Amino acid sequence: MAKESVEKRYEKHGRIKPCVLTRDDILALTAIIQRTFTKPEIDRYFRISTVLNRTRVFSNSAEHLLSLQELGDRMADLSFWIEGWDQKTRFDKNILLDFSKYSIQLNVEGTDPVWVYDTYNSITNYLKKKTAWYCPIIIMEKVIIFFITIVLIANIVIAVKKGDPSYYSDKLGLVVLWIFLVFYDTRKIWPYSNIRLKEDKIYLTKENVSMLVMILVVILAIFGGTILPFMR
Repeated sequence: MAKESVEKRYEKHGRIKPCVLTRDDILALTAIIQRTFTKPEIDRYFRISTVLNRTRVFSNSAEHLLSLQELGDRMADLSFWIEGWDQKTRFDKNILLDFSKYSIQLNVEGTDPVWVYDTYNSITNYLKKKTAWYCPIIIMEKVIIFFITIVLIANIVIAVKKGDPSYYSDKLGLVVLWIFLVFYDTRKIWPYSNIRLKEDKIYLTKENVSMLVMILVVILAIFGGTILPFMR
C-alpha cells in the first residue's frame, strides 16, 4: 500500500497602509521580491503589470514596464506576481502584491513557514517607510466626517437661536466640505497607492491643496459659526 503524504502550505496576507512611491522605490521593491528566487524562476515566472486604457499590460521587467511613455507622471494600479518551483510540488513559494487607489494587498504563500514570514516582513517593513503623509486622513475618514457633521449641526443650531440670517452664510463652506467627503470618491485625491514616476518638488499638489482647504474651512466654520457668535 502506497504511503500517503500530507502537503502543508503556509500563507500570510494583509493590507498595507497608504504609500507614496517613486520609480526608484518600485525598483528597490522589485529587488526585495525577487531576492530569494533563482534567475530562471525570475525570467519565467515574474510578472509586473498595470492598466493602460482599460487594458492590463504585463512585463517580466520592472524597468521595461516603468519606461512606457503611456504611464504618465503618476499611477496607482500596479501588481507584482512571482512563484518558485521545486521537484516535489507544483510550486513551493508565491508572492502577490497588488497596488490600487483603494487598497494595497500583500499575499505570501509557501511550503517553508520561515520563508513566508521573513518575506512578508521584508516587504511590509520596506513599505512602512513609504507611508503616505495623508494616511491618517484615510484611516480616520469616518471620524472626520462625524466631527464635521457635529460642527455643522452645532453651527446651524446656534444660527437658528441667534435668528440672524447672516449667521447662515459661513455654513456654506462646511456643507460643501461635508458633501465632498460623503459623496465624492476621495481616493482620487488621496489614493492608497500613489506612485510618482517623475519626481518633482512641487508642494501645491492636489493632495496638499485639498488638505489645506479642508482644514481652513473647518477652522473658519468653528470660529465664525461657533465661537464668534458668543463673543458678540
